Amino acid sequence: MKVVVNALQYKPNNSGIGVMIRELFGPYTHITARKCQVVLSKDSPAFPAKEGTELIRSPWDNGQGLRRMFFQSFQMGRWYCHDAVLLTTDSKTPFFLPKSCVLVPLVTDLAVYRLPEAYQRSRVLWWRLQYRYIRRRADSYLAISEFTKREMTEILGIPAERIHVVPCACSEEMRRVEDPTTLAAVREKYHLPERYVLFVGNSNPRKNLRRMIQAFDRMKERTGLVHQLIIAGEQGWRFDREKAVEGVKHREDVRFIGFVPDEDMPALYSGAELLVFTTLYEGFGVPVLEAQRCGVPVVTSSVSALPETAGDGAVYAEPYDVESIAGAMRSVLEDKALAAELVRKGYANAKRFSWQASAEKLNEVIERQIV
Repeated sequence: MKVVVNALQYKPNNSGIGVMIRELFGPYTHITARKCQVVLSKDSPAFPAKEGTELIRSPWDNGQGLRRMFFQSFQMGRWYCHDAVLLTTDSKTPFFLPKSCVLVPLVTDLAVYRLPEAYQRSRVLWWRLQYRYIRRRADSYLAISEFTKREMTEILGIPAERIHVVPCACSEEMRRVEDPTTLAAVREKYHLPERYVLFVGNSNPRKNLRRMIQAFDRMKERTGLVHQLIIAGEQGWRFDREKAVEGVKHREDVRFIGFVPDEDMPALYSGAELLVFTTLYEGFGVPVLEAQRCGVPVVTSSVSALPETAGDGAVYAEPYDVESIAGAMRSVLEDKALAAELVRKGYANAKRFSWQASAEKLNEVIERQIV
């Protein structure tokens, strides 16, 4: 039985799901003894598959959302999924799968149920419909964290013994940059100040940027620290930058620098004095590990999967409480001993995760538990 990987979400300027598809499914094709096919969008970048893996390009690029969705939902299953294990992410599953197909969805989170206001209503309805189909069709499931596994059991009613945890990680290329020339080049490219606090992620409403900005502003007002808040990531749906900084006294110190390519990320992290990642809901939280591997202290949320990911290498804040976030940021920026301790613990925590180990776990689950 072959393995088919649904990689239609692997796109130019990858983040989140796209990175996971590359970093988990790419190594998996090198480990498995099974024939693999990887289904990509027309404009997907090069995929790091084992030689001999069949790379299939759909007729549509990532930006052609409705046509890509139609191909995924109604054509891909009939064309490619006979006598196959289909690996797909979240609710991105073809309908009308052949009976010979073993569906194995990898679920990252269930924010579509917990925070439906963070998405367009049409997408919420569509994704929930797909989850209903998955619930009827799949016998085994993957989750990227123990938290997501619990969510799947509680929300979707999937028995825990049918869910296998294959955790996320971060790239081995993500390591601290000490070279002053490299650091200076990234500072110049993005017009970065000497001292800054960093957020990495898109501006989807669940990223909690409004409260984070308010907390940063209060911290600045009370401490007089010269830091800027640098927000790196793509523009999200229904996010108004002007509204986000409305009433903020130090709005000139809040800067959005947009998407940052992979090659610049280690230096961007390494130049920061703190990563603040106080989001409302995460299935894992890869930026936390990236910061820890780059030797950057972390302030993150005390909810969802973030304590599971960050371990004891972070200071935790209540994400709905601006004062809690502000206090956590201040405690790290003003206490050098605490910051150094977080760096040490963060390095140790990040070693718990690797994409190679997760790819090996994925192969083990498929061979021993599923096929």
